[in-house]
Amino acid sequence: MELSRYIQVLRQRLWMVIACPLIAALAAGIVSFLLPPVYEAHVSLYIKPAQPISSIDPTTGQITSDQVLRTYADWMTQRPTLDSVDTQLGLGLRYEDLLKKITATPQPNTLLLDVAVQDTNATVARDIANQLVADFIDTVKKTQAAATQGANAQPVDNLVITAPAVTPDKPVSPNKTLNVTIAFAAGLLLALGLAFLLDYLDQSIKGDDDLIERLGLIPIGHIAWIPVGKGKRSELVALDTQSPSSEAFKALRTGVLFSTIEQQLKAIVITSAETGEGKSRTAANLAIALAQAGHKTLLIDADFRRPSQHRIFGKIRNIGLSNLILQDATESDAITSVDGVPNMWLLPSGPTPPNPSELLGSPRMLEVMAKLWHDFSYVIVDTPPVNAVTDSAILAASANATILVVEQGKTTFPALKHAKEMLERVKANTIGAVMNKVRASSGAYSYGYGNYLPSPNGHPAKDRAASESERESHPAET
Repeated sequence: MELSRYIQVLRQRLWMVIACPLIAALAAGIVSFLLPPVYEAHVSLYIKPAQPISSIDPTTGQITSDQVLRTYADWMTQRPTLDSVDTQLGLGLRYEDLLKKITATPQPNTLLLDVAVQDTNATVARDIANQLVADFIDTVKKTQAAATQGANAQPVDNLVITAPAVTPDKPVSPNKTLNVTIAFAAGLLLALGLAFLLDYLDQSIKGDDDLIERLGLIPIGHIAWIPVGKGKRSELVALDTQSPSSEAFKALRTGVLFSTIEQQLKAIVITSAETGEGKSRTAANLAIALAQAGHKTLLIDADFRRPSQHRIFGKIRNIGLSNLILQDATESDAITSVDGVPNMWLLPSGPTPPNPSELLGSPRMLEVMAKLWHDFSYVIVDTPPVNAVTDSAILAASANATILVVEQGKTTFPALKHAKEMLERVKANTIGAVMNKVRASSGAYSYGYGNYLPSPNGHPAKDRAASESERESHPAET
């Protein structure tokens, strides 16, 4: 993955990279403040063996100072000693609970035993530590005194308190600063890992590199994401010749016209892998862009299942393509000019037939298309999604060119790959793909477009809501 790709992933999920560490740090801070402070008192105990370690009976295993200290550390935490401490201080604790508060640690390379006691009360921690060591010393003396009675009396070990416990003035836990720092770092690492994992698992098409490297599709146009406004012709953004969107469709027109030098592209099928990716809107605006350049252009709505061109242009579809195929109407009855767009005509879908695929693949359909190709410079055909039905593949097989509309961040690699393979099976001339609904945050492909057009009242958020409402109110749009 290139550095630019890493940066793009971080930009796309910047909210996650910022939110996760902050939430983790905040949670750690809250928990740290809610936890009661714990104080720790220490007693340093010097243990002097009765005879040097090296002079111990050689017939037995060699005993080290560490073994001696560990023996006393284990002895100190036995039940009799701790029960005595609990009784004398009146703690009322179980043996197991008191044991959890005490840690006896031999100091390396010394004869010192460090006894630490933790408690939420600093005074109690001090008293337990001092009482524990005092009781333990008494226990050791009594035990050794009883063992040395008789003829074979042995000298006893000497236990000396070198530093008695004092009342601690600062708690040892929770360490609020450390906890917040660790939580922030852990949250940041988790966010980074999750961001790149989601990007790895995300199969959506994000840019030109995915089209070129993974699918071998040439990107011939990029259309910025613009919400649908109000009005009958609100989706025809190419009508505003001064808008950035109009320039995007002009660039698409140029890409289409120069996509091949071997033959003139007269019949161009516009389709997509799945529904809702903007193929109908792209087909309508591309037809307008071609007509604005002086080309005699016909836009055909061949999506019998979910027709939308009549709605986009404010027409009715009682007479259209299905009537021409069935010879129920003439071309003059079915084809109408588009108001305000010279050189452009529209052929709506007409009544929905019961067998759309058979009708589009019939010899009569080929005759109709051949006649229309002869009469117009360019014929733009809006068809259903490739993966949904076979209608698009049937029309693409007889057309000069096919364009796949891809919605950035939504169209998935498997879906687009399947659509491309479907078109290849019928030997369709797929000249490239149009990246639709490009967000400004993804780089905008040097067009300099924003992610919305300013509304008359200056409220882009309201425009976005109006767009979604408009889209929901027209389910036929594909």
